[in-house]
Amino acid sequence: MARVRGRRPWWLTVPLYAVLLVVVVLDVRAAVFWGRVGGSLGTPVALAAGGIALLALLLLGFDLRRQLLLGAHPEDDDGAG
Repeated sequence: MARVRGRRPWWLTVPLYAVLLVVVVLDVRAAVFWGRVGGSLGTPVALAAGGIALLALLLLGFDLRRQLLLGAHPEDDDGAG
């Protein structure tokens, strides 16, 4: 039987988002650092760090949207109607 996936509790969601934001900040700092280093090593590492930061922001945005949409339309109604 398929399990209906619901909304994650906020006490778990907020720390996960905080950790993900720390990862984004560190990746952006790494991208800036390696971008300034430049050369044959610095440029690819800076691009990789920037890509990881972008991917983490997209993940956070999509998950936040999903959490908010699941909270706006609860599936368990009170039986009225």
